[in-house]
Amino acid sequence: MCDFIDDIPIVGDIIDAIVDIVEDLISWIIPIPDIPDFGELDNTAKGVLLNKRSSNSAIPIIYGTRKVGGNAVFLETSGTDNEYLYLALILGEGEIEDITSIFINDNIVTWSGDLTDNTERTVASNDANFFKADPNDSDSSAESLITVRPHYGADDQTACALISSLSSWTSNHRLRGLAYISLKFKWNTDAFGGIPQVHALVKGKKIYNPNLDGSITGGSGSHRADTTSTWAYSDNPVYQLLDYLRNTRFGMGIANSYFDTNFADWQTAGDVCDANITPFSGADQIDLMDSHAVVDTSKKAIQNVKHFLTGCRGLLNYTSGLYKILVETTGSASITLTEDNIIGGVSVSSKNKNSRYNRVLVAFINPDKNYQSDEVQYPPVDDSNEASADQHANMKTADGGILLEGRFDFPTITNVYQAREMAEIILRRSRSSLDVTLKADGTAMDLSIGDIVNITHATPSFSAKPFRVQNMTIHTDMTVSLTLTEHQDSYYTFGTQQAVPTIPDTTLPNPFSVSAPASVTLSDELIIYNEGTAITRLNIVVGASPDKFVQYYQVEAKLSTESTFKIIGKGNQTNYEMLNVIDDKTYNVRVKSINALGVSSTYTSASRKIVGATEPPEDVKNFSVNMQGSNQMQLNWDSVADLDISYYEIRYQNVQSGSQWNKSVNWLQVPRTSGTTITTNARTGAFLIKAVDKLGNESNNETIIFSNISSLQAFNNISTLTEDLTLGTIDADVALSDSSGTNSIILDTITDFDDTVGNFDSVSGNFDLGGTDSTSNPNNNTANIDNEGFYTLNQSLSLDAIYDVSFTKNITVDQIEDPYDLFDDGRGASLFDDAPAPFDGNDPTNATINLQVATSNSSLGAATEFFNMNTTTTYKGRYFKFRLRLANANNKTRAFVSGISVTVNMEKRIESENDVVSGTSTKVITFGKPFYATPAIGISAENMASGDFYTISSKSKTGFSIAFTNSSSSGISRTFDYVAQGFGLQSTS
Repeated sequence: MCDFIDDIPIVGDIIDAIVDIVEDLISWIIPIPDIPDFGELDNTAKGVLLNKRSSNSAIPIIYGTRKVGGNAVFLETSGTDNEYLYLALILGEGEIEDITSIFINDNIVTWSGDLTDNTERTVASNDANFFKADPNDSDSSAESLITVRPHYGADDQTACALISSLSSWTSNHRLRGLAYISLKFKWNTDAFGGIPQVHALVKGKKIYNPNLDGSITGGSGSHRADTTSTWAYSDNPVYQLLDYLRNTRFGMGIANSYFDTNFADWQTAGDVCDANITPFSGADQIDLMDSHAVVDTSKKAIQNVKHFLTGCRGLLNYTSGLYKILVETTGSASITLTEDNIIGGVSVSSKNKNSRYNRVLVAFINPDKNYQSDEVQYPPVDDSNEASADQHANMKTADGGILLEGRFDFPTITNVYQAREMAEIILRRSRSSLDVTLKADGTAMDLSIGDIVNITHATPSFSAKPFRVQNMTIHTDMTVSLTLTEHQDSYYTFGTQQAVPTIPDTTLPNPFSVSAPASVTLSDELIIYNEGTAITRLNIVVGASPDKFVQYYQVEAKLSTESTFKIIGKGNQTNYEMLNVIDDKTYNVRVKSINALGVSSTYTSASRKIVGATEPPEDVKNFSVNMQGSNQMQLNWDSVADLDISYYEIRYQNVQSGSQWNKSVNWLQVPRTSGTTITTNARTGAFLIKAVDKLGNESNNETIIFSNISSLQAFNNISTLTEDLTLGTIDADVALSDSSGTNSIILDTITDFDDTVGNFDSVSGNFDLGGTDSTSNPNNNTANIDNEGFYTLNQSLSLDAIYDVSFTKNITVDQIEDPYDLFDDGRGASLFDDAPAPFDGNDPTNATINLQVATSNSSLGAATEFFNMNTTTTYKGRYFKFRLRLANANNKTRAFVSGISVTVNMEKRIESENDVVSGTSTKVITFGKPFYATPAIGISAENMASGDFYTISSKSKTGFSIAFTNSSSSGISRTFDYVAQGFGLQSTS
């Protein structure tokens, strides 16, 4: 007798091909592992959603529908300051069915149209997240910040047109067979804080469905096994596994010859998964089992195969050279083994505590939780609706009070009811099934792993009890060893479940959606700043955002005429200030909320025209004058309380009563910071004062004092030059007017009536102003008065020598007017409440009248350089010419000057000498500086005897002669003092 070889396992040594794929029978949960498989799904689910940048990252396969991240294979910027970001993100193997949604930074994007293969879309205008204006450009309009072009991964797809505009992406960059999206982002600080995170909801790979193949038995439809263009999307786990096994690019590349010609068992198993069930009362029907998988191609093929089988209760077997699949479900036995077929005894065992559970937890992928890992359990937490025997507390009591908990991962399941069904089946099988091992005769060779077989045996009291084949070994004597596990149809009958309770939406705000500030309130006020300087402050009060996660506010402001906002403050406070704003200008202010992630809200905006001071300044009080020496006087007044005073306007009119502001001439402007006193040359007449603020508002009423000094003691009047206004010389900007019945010098208009556009009769408004309508005078209809003009006086002064001469100017003003600021069509019509004070206007302040003088030592013709005459002014010269300067600050105001005179004065002075010795002859005295006229001379002689006397002769403006004689008329020498009193100081140059 020869020795037979050892027993040969049918799955292991006979067929080497299967050994390359599986270690034993590949099944969903048989045998039940001693250590529960749980814990990796959470990390796996998170990994699927990651955005990666890797040159060697594995490309996943997407079956069914899943939300995925991707691998960025292209990233480049372009435009000014890298304004645009281009991204190509590979999602998975192609060809896929569809991309239904795209999420940027976890915000779903609303597109301008449906996403389709190789079609460009932009963001729709109703998308608040990515259809925005540039927050740094107030003139920008809202626009799409993202452009997308999806590519579904056909083998013949062309290069992407969106990123082909860049030189680094050519027509050869086709990514054939890969599903990817190309995106173009436009930088916007309110939308992006860095490189965006991108996710896509993908309806995955198109696959072959033998049930839809009319060319094979049992099939009906257009699918063909080797024609990919006929394939379609499917969430059936059996057909997904078949695709993975057959695929030569990313799968196992198993040829069709290793499958049944008609894929009969695959059709049957697929039908089991597609069976319609109603998960709970009133629910829509769902499939018994679906698969939505993201296959990691970097893992071993055997691991990926097990994932598919786990999700469909599948068993993959290799029998007679063919790969066959069976899905555990209800069924009947193919044969019955009795004691006639069973050799020897039967070993019967129940589950030990490592494979017996009183609670099962199943992890799955939950779309309602952003496709993250979630968990269900059986029995449920509230198991009051379960049968008493199925309640956890009772099962735990039956297990000796020990918690027997099993945890299982199902990475392809995305339906909570399917996951619950899996948990229930696992628990029931663990508690009710028996395991049997036996040896049978050759009858058992008709069985395959996964088949149901009935066992009839007296010893364990089995009568056609169904078992499922778990393992089998064929021995050399043609006997068969079987490992069986109990089968009950009730395990696989889908029990009606309770509807999953609706979980209220989280009350936490979306971190990428920030509520704007509730309001912005603006006001302004005058404050004292920097050692007494008055400035206007814009006060900004932010109404707090209702968003509790706002970290700070950003306040921005600009003048309404500017294009760019400037940041004036950031902080969590709600009160802000903008200092030194410009009065009478409009400011735009906007505020946004920013959370800890740097995400901004929309802006809350407000505008304000800065008032500074709405009321005119107070009238000046306690205006007074005191003399300072013989020819100076000091003007004094009390400070006005208004903080925005710019200066004090002091004017002069040569009258002793009835003075009027509108007929006075400008005298001095005293800045507010210079105090409330000023010293000026003394003269008689009226002095008038008003306070003027920074907006040009004046005191409503002028304060007047009269100086009635009878004469100025220090000067002697030598002549008065009175001008005939018809004899002087006027330049092009000045006119001689007699509109009031009196000749007056006035500023002319910039354009004349002859320059009027259009018909003569069509001109409207003031005839003398060259037309005040926009048609006839388009450029100067609201301001047509010349800015400056000069009238050169006919009167001049020629002296016999060079002298120091003081001039006192006297200018008579009939009126000062602003013809553009009449109440009916000027400030009253357009401004009214906002018009600068006082009510009647501030024409005199805007009009300037100066008398100027030019001097020469050689001739009148050489006197060409003119200087303003400030009050009473002293000049050195022999020849003097005069001219009147008229000006205005706004091209609107002009004065009517009806009289000009100049008083010529020379300073009173004394020449003297002490202790002069006369000698016995005539003594000639020459003054150090000649007078303008012969002075009065006084003599004081010493040691004069009775009968002595002196004689003065040759008296002139340059000196005199004196001789002393005694009573005998003989010349004597005496010591004397003299004083010469006169006026005028002659100079040599």
